Amino acid sequence: MTKIENHPAPEKLLRQITTETIDALELGGQPDHPSIAILETGVGLIAKAWGLSQEALQNSVDLIQRQKQNILSGNGEEVLPRDECLESYDGPMIVELLWGLFETAIKLADAQDRAAIHDLAILMADSLNLDDWIEACGPAKA
Repeated sequence: MTKIENHPAPEKLLRQITTETIDALELGGQPDHPSIAILETGVGLIAKAWGLSQEALQNSVDLIQRQKQNILSGNGEEVLPRDECLESYDGPMIVELLWGLFETAIKLADAQDRAAIHDLAILMADSLNLDDWIEACGPAKA
């Protein structure tokens, strides 16, 4: 039987949350806002859970820090290519992201780390409008 993977590759998941953090900052989020802290914590925990390289983690952290500095200095320079920013997610993409976060949570031994990923999943579901997508699609037809 072939095993079907229902979550994004860990590197893709790390990139998605990094991009979402940068997008949130770009849309007027304050660098010290609690939602930014949730996103940033998630970046570190994704790398930890999946054993991603320190280089991959540092790349994400550096991008986020550059975006924060751009905001604080009033510099409008973009840290990501325009085509990577403000990506529109459809329902299956949202579910894939959330499933990836679920898979991440179960790989973490510490209950506080798992709770932090749960908080991130709730934030992402809310900010990507998962409930609206479910409502728009209606019940599945048998």
